[in-house]
Amino acid sequence: MERRDIALINPKYLTSAVEAKQYPCEERPEIAFLGRSNVGKSSLINSLCNQRGLAKVSGAPGKTRTINFFTGELRERVDGESTRHPVYLVDLPGYGFAQVSQAERKRIDAMLYDYCTTRSTLKTVFLLMDIRRDPAEIELQTLQFFREHNIPAVLTATKADKLSKNEQATQLLALASFFECSKDEIIVTSATKKTGREKLLQHLSACLSV
Repeated sequence: MERRDIALINPKYLTSAVEAKQYPCEERPEIAFLGRSNVGKSSLINSLCNQRGLAKVSGAPGKTRTINFFTGELRERVDGESTRHPVYLVDLPGYGFAQVSQAERKRIDAMLYDYCTTRSTLKTVFLLMDIRRDPAEIELQTLQFFREHNIPAVLTATKADKLSKNEQATQLLALASFFECSKDEIIVTSATKKTGREKLLQHLSACLSV
């Protein structure tokens, strides 16, 4: 039986950007994380990299207002053979919060649009949702936007540790119904308990192998 181990290694913060000329010049596959404000993007990145404090976690909604790039390598070991894939993890600003001016909101929306539609190295986007909350129209619109622009997007439910197993199952069915997809297409995660971490890493591996 094949033995396979996947890990994100050598993670580090690289840079923050608000426009294309500030993006990293080295071409690496990029995996982005997007969701409503305070959904847990930074916590999930830290969990994936197994490094607390890599991405700054804030209790204040809307704190991330830049595109933050982190470098790392996806290491895969299969039956003792090891391969490494350089990658950028990209923490995108949250959306759907009201504590910013309309002008700032428009600036962030334009920044996200430009990044997602022009960055040729973008391999996939993990679209994060708090599993405790009912999905909103803005999340459906965001998913449709990615589909229209042929950008692979993975629905990812966060903070599963806040619910019981039965509550998780109920919410998962509600999310699948709302997005008109199979519940198996949604990855249920908890940064605290590291639930779903292996599934996320496997998906990363599949993205980088294409």
